[in-house]
Amino acid sequence: MIMLSSWIKRIAFAALLPAFFSMAAFADDPMVSIYRDFDDGLFGRSLYRGVLFSVKLESFSRYVSLPVKDINGLTAYLVSNDRAEYLEAGHGDGITLRDNKDRHYGYEKNGISISFSLEKAPEDLYEEIKRTYSNNTGNVIREVTESYRNGFVIRVLRAENVYRPQFSNLDYEDILISAALIGDSFQPLWGIHDGNDLTAVLK
Repeated sequence: MIMLSSWIKRIAFAALLPAFFSMAAFADDPMVSIYRDFDDGLFGRSLYRGVLFSVKLESFSRYVSLPVKDINGLTAYLVSNDRAEYLEAGHGDGITLRDNKDRHYGYEKNGISISFSLEKAPEDLYEEIKRTYSNNTGNVIREVTESYRNGFVIRVLRAENVYRPQFSNLDYEDILISAALIGDSFQPLWGIHDGNDLTAVLK
């Protein structure tokens, strides 16, 4: 596994400070969070990270799992190559392999029922990385780009209607929530909230 650079280590440490206090407050009440002020044209990236939308994991049993139809389910949520190989080998808590060729998986546990595929990031995402870090010095663009080149992004195929449960359709918020459940616990791209990495426990 490629070691995180000093830059990513500093970012990760800074991110852990508020996360530490959040975990202390919600240690017995785990949640999944996304940045609400996202742009779906930027693969769900938030420019300002100003608004959080959070859902208690225990509440998913009250929602309905629906197929993604009228929304592009592609996100910038990253899954490392190590995790992808782990899933491809049939491991992962709550995971069912549905199509090995297309890396299509289902996740069902504790009332959560979603499905997703892993794919290589499109070139548009790399252009977005360049724009995001255009004013940064050092190797930030290269390091974030390598993280994506070496890993996979999540395309959500089925999600829970957590954002507007009174309607029988999905919003992009639902897409991001599902991707955040599966995505790596550290997301290197600014504006993508860290994931929950729910598949990390062996069956």
